[in-house]
Amino acid sequence: MSFDDYNKREGMTPRQIADLFTSVASSYDQIWTIPSYRDPIHVSECVSDFFKEDKRASVRILDVAAGTGMLAEQLWKKGFRQLDGLGPSSGMMGEAMKKGVYTNYYLEFMDENPISTLKTDTYDCVVAAGAFNIGLLPCAALLEMVRLVKPGGVICFGILDARFTEVKDYIDRLEPLMQWLEQDGAWQLLDKKHYDDSYDQDPGNLFRYIVRASDVQVKQYIQKLRHAH
Repeated sequence: MSFDDYNKREGMTPRQIADLFTSVASSYDQIWTIPSYRDPIHVSECVSDFFKEDKRASVRILDVAAGTGMLAEQLWKKGFRQLDGLGPSSGMMGEAMKKGVYTNYYLEFMDENPISTLKTDTYDCVVAAGAFNIGLLPCAALLEMVRLVKPGGVICFGILDARFTEVKDYIDRLEPLMQWLEQDGAWQLLDKKHYDDSYDQDPGNLFRYIVRASDVQVKQYIQKLRHAH
């Protein structure tokens, strides 16, 4: 299948999707710089706006669905040095580690299950660019993001407007989960910035959430998600 034939990812397992990304890893950066893919730039700017310049070198950041490190490269340019990556593709990890911007790269697929190698409240910030798409991050990945960020830290991610209605897993589930987490005091929306050029002139929003409590009732949210459709 073609890498950008997104709809065919619906029936694929996480391992099949990881293998798909590995198959295009060596040309991935070139693939995404042909269209105007600006999500990594937007995310890095919003993270930089949150942390003062003289503090950035010590801020611990986890880049989720890190791919080849396009977002981490942008963050590095802005003075961040404690960057870890996380993604399921060994090929993408190999390309990312050549860039010298990550301290660690965890070969994991993020969902609601705690990642055993990462302790609660490990990071000051979790970021994700281009990660909410067919076959990539499930809704429940937000629960694990919250667990990993210290209270007072920030989670920053972009989502194209169309993803909320085009990706089956997200329809009537992703946006409600974001709201449930806020209602329950797990996080608080700092701001939502709209962009017309997140990817190839497609509009999207960049969300910044302040984490308030890292101990979330995962089973409760999974039950609500199951009954959301």
